[in-house]
This record gives sequence, C-alpha cells and structure tokens, in this order.
Amino acid sequence: MNRNKNKTALVTGGCGFIGSHLADRLIQDNYKVIIIDNLSTGALNNLNSSAIFYQGDVSDKSFVAKVFQQHEINIVFHQATTINTNALQENPLHDVDSSVNSTIILANLCLKHNIDKFIFASSVAVYGRSEKLPANEYSKIEPIYSYGISKHTAELYLKYFSNYYGLNYQILRYANVFGPRQPIFGEVGVIAIYTEKLIKEDELVIFGTGENQRDYIYVSDVVDFTVKSISFKNSETFNVGNGKPISVKDVFNVFSKFGIKQKTAVFRPERFGEIGNFYCDVSKAFSTGWTTNVSLEEGIEKTITYFKNK
Repeated sequence: MNRNKNKTALVTGGCGFIGSHLADRLIQDNYKVIIIDNLSTGALNNLNSSAIFYQGDVSDKSFVAKVFQQHEINIVFHQATTINTNALQENPLHDVDSSVNSTIILANLCLKHNIDKFIFASSVAVYGRSEKLPANEYSKIEPIYSYGISKHTAELYLKYFSNYYGLNYQILRYANVFGPRQPIFGEVGVIAIYTEKLIKEDELVIFGTGENQRDYIYVSDVVDFTVKSISFKNSETFNVGNGKPISVKDVFNVFSKFGIKQKTAVFRPERFGEIGNFYCDVSKAFSTGWTTNVSLEEGIEKTITYFKNK
C-alpha cells in the first residue's frame, strides 16, 4: 500500500486513546504522521516511534501554525479532546478551548495551507437525551453536557468554513468507544471502569437500575471508519457506532465471564446528570461499505487482556 507514502497526516491527540490507535493505523498504511498532544490525558508510551511528535496545546495558535509551516500536511485528524461525563465536574472554558477554539485554529490553517481534508472527531453527545431512538444524523441536536455543546459548536464552525471558504470536512460522531489504552480514571465509561475494578478485584457497581442503554463500539472499528472517511468526496456527517442498544446489566454479564468473584452486581442510586437510554442509527456509515468487526464480548476480552498485561 505505497500509494500513501508521500502523504502526511496530522493527528491531534495522537498520544491519547483513539488518536494513538489512529496514528498506528495511518503509519501501517504508509502515511507520514505528525502528532500534536499536550499529554494532559495522553501518554508518551502510546506514541508510535515512527511518528513526528510535538508536545503542545492545539488551542495555541502560534504553536500549531509553526507545525503547519514545517510540514506539507495533506490531512488533519482532530482527535484531541477531554471527556468528562460527570456534569458536576465539567469545565466549560476548557471544553471551548479543547473543541471550539482548536477547531477554528486548525480550520484556518487548513485553508491557508490548502489541506485536502479535515476529519473531526465529534460525539453522539451532541444529541443529548434524544427523543427518538436510534438517533440518526438528522435527529434533534440538544446536548446536555458542556462537552456535547462544544462538540456541536465545533461542527457548526466546520460547516461555516465549508460553506464560505470551501473547507472539505468529515464530521464523525463517535458513540461509546472502548478498548486498549482508554484511560482508566475519571468518568470515562463503564467498560473502562469495570476493567479497572476487575483487575483490582474490587466490586462492580451499577448506578440506577442497570437498564440504561448505550452504543458501545470497539476502538479498531472506529479507526477503520475514520481512515475510510479519507476517501469520501463530499463533506458529510456520520454516526460511528454499533447501532445496538447495550444495557449496563448486559456489560456486567459479559464481565462476569472473565473472572470476577462477585456473583451479582452491587446497585447504588443513579448519579446526577444521567442521559438515560441512547443508541444511534449507523445505516449511513454502513452504506459506505464499512462494518463493525469486533463484538462486545470480544472487545471486552481484548481490553481486559491488554490492561492485565500492562
């Protein structure tokens, strides 16, 4: 696959969870990869040794401009972000820097340097508590978290830069991504939390009834679609998930097969700010010929194995 040998991809957040997997895949596909990461949540041990690394913040305009000046970049993957699904611990100003300001800076630089494509890692958090499920790309946008508000605002700016200046973009609304390298701290999702608890032999807790459903997708499937989107000619928005509702009880039942000592889950009151049920319609993504390959059980097993070995 030498057709990509002379192409350069910039990956923001390339030392983070999804970004590092994406960087690995691009290098495997013979792209030259430039990574920007401030290492606030990313880690140097996720860094592919074949990538060119710049430590800094993607919302620092002069810093990012210097990176663009030093390389002939063809594609930008904006993966840098900070996720916190606890409404009581969000930092709106940080979210604006992380998602909105950084997107505007990158979009301007893409136009200045005639970059082929801007691929933005958005989130299904833009839908909030969706009234109709599964949510498709035309469903009502009503985010309830600062994180989702900032992602949607960034999306609007990309459409602005496309409509007025011809920026070519892909907006990818990731569902609940899980897998190796996902940080096991904070409020990052039940699979990451359960993995940590399993390894520490702590009890696995279900908040609320355990009936709340999410759309879980393994990281390699997300990377597959993200790379596939390079070839899309028109600027588009896609949900990137499995399209299957999985409850917290379902997740607990999978973990119960992998060596936890407790026979039943420990139930505690539902936490403030929960969105209830959510899963997305991924028929638009599937129509491109992409499909998911890793089941929930297989993905959880891979995740547990990775962190145990680590």
